[in-house]
Amino acid sequence: MTQSQYEKEEYLEQDEDEAENAGHRKSVVALVLVIVLVAAGIVLVNKLHTVSKVEDCLLAHGSHCNDLVEPPKPAGVR
Repeated sequence: MTQSQYEKEEYLEQDEDEAENAGHRKSVVALVLVIVLVAAGIVLVNKLHTVSKVEDCLLAHGSHCNDLVEPPKPAGVR
């Protein structure tokens, strides 16, 4: 009992529900990726802004630069 070429291809093709679910999944993954990238960008910009303020203070030979930097915490303390 051999199947014709058309019967074999029927099982290989996605039906409409599978194609729609795959499209929704791709959209959700893309949205999550965009959110992660935007959050990482915001964190990076904030960190660069802080570093820039400290560099500006140091280049101006300021004496209050320690106020801009959070002191290090001892090991094991959160």
